[in-house]
Amino acid sequence: MIKNKEDTGMTDQGPKIAALVADAFQEEEYFFPKVALNEAGYQVEVVSSHKEPIEIYSYFARTGLLEVEYAVAEVRPEDYVGVLVPGGAKSPALLAEDPLVRKFVQDISARGGVIACICRGSLLAARSRVVAGRRMTGFNDIASYPDLVVQPDAEAAGATWVQDAPVITDGNLVTSPHPRHSAAFAAAIVQALRSRKPPCRPEA
Repeated sequence: MIKNKEDTGMTDQGPKIAALVADAFQEEEYFFPKVALNEAGYQVEVVSSHKEPIEIYSYFARTGLLEVEYAVAEVRPEDYVGVLVPGGAKSPALLAEDPLVRKFVQDISARGGVIACICRGSLLAARSRVVAGRRMTGFNDIASYPDLVVQPDAEAAGATWVQDAPVITDGNLVTSPHPRHSAAFAAAIVQALRSRKPPCRPEA
């Protein structure tokens, strides 16, 4: 059997992770894991529905703009070993409305790639239908923000909801409920990536 860079998501700069973000993504949930992934040897590329700058938020305050490197229509699942999905009040819901984004997440998952979601980012995994039979967590402060909780979507997609855990890893799915757990989340992503067995094709 043979493996090549296209099969494994490897590049000369290291394996690639697609950070899936849209307007109003949570900056702490993107930048902290990105730094940890870079330090572990992974390249993080910013992917969104459209190749245009997106708004960065810290909770409900706008803090700047982030350049998008690729529109989802421009990327191939086989070029990535996983996805990073930060939360935010709007970003995961906007991404989940895009069928190309949902298909990209599905294809990454089907290849054994790591699906890493924090806070409301877990909504995208649920709406992409890659969580059936899995244990997972995510944003669930129903008392303060009942319209933003993830649990109903997760359970509707066939997941088992876990409350009050800093991070849950179930197979290739890594989820965390809040940015205060970013360090544990980032460490779990790296561990899941290092445990991943890349797909390979039989020799022709």
